[in-house]
Amino acid sequence: MDLRSAGVEVARFLQAPRYGVVGTGELDGSVWQAVAWYQVTDAGIVLNARDGRRWLTNLRRDPRLSLTVADGEDYVILRGEAVVTDDPERGLAEALALARRYRSADTYAGQRRVSVLFRPDRVAVHGEIHLGGDPAGPFGPLE
Repeated sequence: MDLRSAGVEVARFLQAPRYGVVGTGELDGSVWQAVAWYQVTDAGIVLNARDGRRWLTNLRRDPRLSLTVADGEDYVILRGEAVVTDDPERGLAEALALARRYRSADTYAGQRRVSVLFRPDRVAVHGEIHLGGDPAGPFGPLE
């Protein structure tokens, strides 16, 4: 997975510290959504949450995830699969890195943090953001 294949506009848009909305599947087929901080890395998109969050429970059962990042009329929707890593030290380190990115003073004292690596394989855009290359259907593939 390489987000750069989605184009420079998508990559630039996702580099800014905007809030994302993650979507995961509930047992009854409905969608659970939650606001989350994220960071694009060479390996994928890093997300982080306090252990016990509902969207983490859903991901442990079904790795499919969507992430929507919006700024007014412009937004990017990413779909793919995620891997949950239950390593408290890594989870805390990533939470603190995200806090710096979003300029938060939170220390996560006493929280067990969980790391999520999201590897999107489909992308859609709206507004003034354009995909690089020729999208296949409403969601262009990432190569």
